[in-house]
Amino acid sequence: MRRRIVLVATLSCGTLLSACQRAAEPPAPRVKQVFHLNPYEKDFGYSQAVLIGKTLYISGSVAADQNGRLLAPGDMAGQMRAAYSNIGRTLAAHGADFDEIVKETIFTTNMDALLKATDSRFEFYGRERLPATSWVQVQRLVDPGFLVEIEVVAELP
Repeated sequence: MRRRIVLVATLSCGTLLSACQRAAEPPAPRVKQVFHLNPYEKDFGYSQAVLIGKTLYISGSVAADQNGRLLAPGDMAGQMRAAYSNIGRTLAAHGADFDEIVKETIFTTNMDALLKATDSRFEFYGRERLPATSWVQVQRLVDPGFLVEIEVVAELP
């Protein structure tokens, strides 16, 4: 009986002490920061990138110059290089590089041409540090001249 009373008293004290502990601090609010690489993006209605915490979401990048004009028409490898260069500029603006990319989605209007041009990716990625990647063929992109669009997610240092 005495043992039972001690056990009940111990459990009661433990319950009371746990109720007296300070409540956990609420998490810090997530701040969404938008980034524009080129002036036309605001007019077109999108952000080139959004940063939340240390995660950078980069919108689909295409082979367009700073005025939104198509680069390397009809040349898949050339368009891939231009899209990756735009991604690189966005990463650099956030103190990052291609090593921080963890997810990549490539949209193309011509999978056969993309498969032939895949080596151009290795100009930007090391073969040992490739991100998780999806390749998707679509009917068309925002401009019929665009052959490829690449979106990525990066975890900043």
